Amino acid sequence: MMGGQLSAFVARWEALGAPPPLLKIISGYSLPFQTTPPFRNLLSHIPQPLITPSSPEMSEEVAKLLHSGTIAPTMSITGFISPMFLRRKQDGTKRPIFDLRHLNTFLSLRKFRLINHFKIPQFLQENDYMITFDLESAYCHVPIAQRHQRFLCFHYQRTTFAWQALPFGLASAPQTFASLSNWVAAILRTRGVRVIVYLDDFMVAHQNSHTLTQQARMVKQLFTYLGWTVNEKKSRLNPQQQRRFLGLRWDTTTQCVSLPFETQQNLATCLQKLQQRPVWSLRSNQQLLGRLGFAAVTVPLGKLMLRPLQLASRGLRRDRPFHRVPIPRSAQEAIEWWRNHINGNNRYSHPTKRVFLSTDASDWGMGVTLGPLRLSFQWRPKQRHWSINRRELYAVRWAISTAPEIVRDSSVLLLTDSRTVAAYIRHQGGLRSSPMLQETALLLKQAQELNIHLQPHFIPGKYNTLADRLSRDAPPPEWHLLPSITHKVFQRWGTPSIDLFASAKSAVVPAYASIDQNDAKAMFVDAFSRTWNFQLAWIFPPPPLIPQVLHHLNSATGTYLLVSPRWTKTYWRPDIKTRAIDAPMRVTDLPSHLLDLSTNSVPPNVDEMELEIWKLRGGRPT
Repeated sequence: MMGGQLSAFVARWEALGAPPPLLKIISGYSLPFQTTPPFRNLLSHIPQPLITPSSPEMSEEVAKLLHSGTIAPTMSITGFISPMFLRRKQDGTKRPIFDLRHLNTFLSLRKFRLINHFKIPQFLQENDYMITFDLESAYCHVPIAQRHQRFLCFHYQRTTFAWQALPFGLASAPQTFASLSNWVAAILRTRGVRVIVYLDDFMVAHQNSHTLTQQARMVKQLFTYLGWTVNEKKSRLNPQQQRRFLGLRWDTTTQCVSLPFETQQNLATCLQKLQQRPVWSLRSNQQLLGRLGFAAVTVPLGKLMLRPLQLASRGLRRDRPFHRVPIPRSAQEAIEWWRNHINGNNRYSHPTKRVFLSTDASDWGMGVTLGPLRLSFQWRPKQRHWSINRRELYAVRWAISTAPEIVRDSSVLLLTDSRTVAAYIRHQGGLRSSPMLQETALLLKQAQELNIHLQPHFIPGKYNTLADRLSRDAPPPEWHLLPSITHKVFQRWGTPSIDLFASAKSAVVPAYASIDQNDAKAMFVDAFSRTWNFQLAWIFPPPPLIPQVLHHLNSATGTYLLVSPRWTKTYWRPDIKTRAIDAPMRVTDLPSHLLDLSTNSVPPNVDEMELEIWKLRGGRPT
């Protein structure tokens, strides 16, 4: 591989439709400076801290970079010098590090996100075969614009060299390279390849091993065509159902993820040493947290069991990072727990059974909707003094413990109007509140015992209508659109044959389904109690039930008019859009068109709301 070799393949990228910003990068990348760094005379004396230390290993690395054309002696009179050093890798070899920390302070950086380990389970399917591609010296494929090479200089053995290709250590390099590799992955997906990419690491998966072998050849051909060199030694092109990717071992037959054996052994040795000599420093604490944070994805409740170590780090002095002190008892117990659990694995797939839960807490008590149940509970005197977030979190645990037979072995989709509660569950705790952390630990351990996967989602309080009313010991809401709107809807799409979420008072057509067991006029009770097969049906559920409605539509046939709040940030909106047959009708000026029949007035905060009416097809979204 030659440094900056993508510059010779610009025409091929352009032929495949690469956008101008990417063509500009592979023609010669310009560093995104916010301010211009100060130049130094490269012919004058170079201060010792900026000189790269000489050693046989460094000489060997510099020779390799020279041979590949990644670096070259600079002809510039002025430039910016940064030192290089060697860092030992896990296999005992050393790699050069270009220390660009000072230069990076002059760059203008944009926020971006790379995939993480938690995205891979969404990509993999049960019994998938997998192959992986690794690119040879990935960053070095990208050329540096000649006018900016002077900013990437280092001085070694009386010679000043400049990087001619993208170096590791440049703060903008990950985003720059990711823009290239993500575009190539998108091209592969248009050709029927299921692929996920993290910088220069590609994983391709397929249910059929023979098809995957054919796709491997096609992927490799595309890489070569675009000027990328595949690292044959690190790539794994033989389809397997157990594969290492991004440092973890993935098994699609058991749908489990685990640490590779050598990583387990290294981590176990580290933990054993801390147990034998229970002292640490700020630096060793940070290193331990980094290693365990990586391992947490492979250990059930791993992130939760990081919390004692994170809390203990608060007592370590920032001004003396290498000063050793005894490890607190709580942290020692966490270290013992980790040592007993790092050899296991974590099932990354979740139960297929789905249960829908919404909760709310008020000064009076808490309200819960759990599947078909509508529950409320008045606070005891002691609980009234809890913070509102703790009460919101307790409501979730109370709901699960009240009806374990409903939630056992299921994925529970939780709607809460507390962002803090959603965050504490999603991140397995937090450090700001000890009572919240304790309550989270109780909840998650209970969920683990019942084999529950909790999926928390935030819902604004104005839409969390059912649980809110239950928490105030008030009758449930019954939102009803007036004829001024329904007549327009029926003129456009036809008159529905049934109203699936209604009462005799609120139904917009004569036939309706009710939640009231004593409603003799209803066609049937509980819309979710049977499969839907209607030519055209009206669905105006309480907003917290919309996720359950969409799930129920997967098994339905026919056509449905769904009334939903216009809330563009909600996670269920993309699902609605994929099912839509037509553009939605927007309903504004709700004080004139929406009534809550339980109070005979408009709903609270109605001025802040808009509704949308969607025409949807039954069945799974396409």
